[in-house]
Amino acid sequence: MVPKVAARGASFKGAGAYYLHDKQAGTSERVAFTHTENLPVTDPEQALRCMAYTAMHQNEIKAASGAPSTGRKLTLPVYTYSLSWAPGEQPTQEQMIETGKASLQALGIADHEVLMVAHNDMPHPHLHLIVNRVHPETGKAASLSNDHLVLSRWAEAYEKSQGQIRCPQRVENNEARRRGAFARDRRSLAASEFRRWRRQRLQGAFAVRQATAENLSAYHQGQRQALHDEKEQRIRALRSELKERHRPRWAELYRQQKEERRALKTFQASPVSRLAYWLRNRDLDRGSALLGGLKALTGIHSHKKALARRHDQQRQALARELRAQTLQEMRGINRRYVRELGKLKDIQAQERHGLAAEHSRQSQDLARDIRQGHDREQFRKETRSPISDEFARRVRERAKAVKKRREEEKGKERDGGRERDR
Repeated sequence: MVPKVAARGASFKGAGAYYLHDKQAGTSERVAFTHTENLPVTDPEQALRCMAYTAMHQNEIKAASGAPSTGRKLTLPVYTYSLSWAPGEQPTQEQMIETGKASLQALGIADHEVLMVAHNDMPHPHLHLIVNRVHPETGKAASLSNDHLVLSRWAEAYEKSQGQIRCPQRVENNEARRRGAFARDRRSLAASEFRRWRRQRLQGAFAVRQATAENLSAYHQGQRQALHDEKEQRIRALRSELKERHRPRWAELYRQQKEERRALKTFQASPVSRLAYWLRNRDLDRGSALLGGLKALTGIHSHKKALARRHDQQRQALARELRAQTLQEMRGINRRYVRELGKLKDIQAQERHGLAAEHSRQSQDLARDIRQGHDREQFRKETRSPISDEFARRVRERAKAVKKRREEEKGKERDGGRERDR
């Protein structure tokens, strides 16, 4: 026994259009029989209209029964599920109806309006139950919480009563649940499980996209930093090269200044030599010529300070000249760096745009999968058990055998018709 709960719906008419007719056709050849419970009619179309009337007048039924009419409006009154027997089992119509009633009793909705529809389009007998969640006397809506687990325990008890356990995995899961452990039925997972799986899948995809974008940003930052480090290395190399290139000029200046200081020391020995030195270096004296000469003769004039001032000016002038030359060559390095950085940023912008387009395409693919139901197929593949695979294989084999037998029967009918025509 395999119970399977379908998604809750809002239209009894839509449920009838699906379950009371063949797939993608207006015929009803696959309907083996119908049965109603807690309804004043037996016709399935009229039964569905009665169920829709009850759902639409829920508040009035509540008021008539004395129940408070508070709470949110029930938007999904249609509750459907199916009961499937194993291929090879041949329950009678009465047995299928009684089994359906037992499942309703287990769910606590035996007093609700029910339309049972049996199909014969599959190799295994199965019964669909369309239930009105609104109670016809009280107007209260059945919550049907944990309906999957309730039906799982009921199906286990049903197989035990039949004397053959066809799904041992279900027995193990239910036993684990009775011990307080978590176990899930892979063939009838609750919608919350699917939504959790979808949410985790979407969050995982978003995390991957975010990590990819962060990795690309870090890679781009590394490229820019490498280009900047290369520029700084060029500048350091330039400074080292200029330092070696200008070393002779600084050496010549220091040698010349050293000789001038030595000459000053020699000419300071006598008044005549001091006067001669003053006459030779009058450009160092900022005062009048007469006063400067008198100071030189008397030894009051401080030629040492004046020479030190001139030496300092010479060094500053040379430093300014070399600094200007260095800045000129550094500007060339910086201009090259700006050009290379601009090209790199253009390339990085294209890569970011391409990654954003790829992420947008991935998001659109995920959204399309959700719209078209492909994610549900992926969910079923990931949560499918070997038992369900074996069951599906047996169902396919049984379907092929039934199809082959029907084709043979149709062929015999055609042959018999031709013989009668003769």
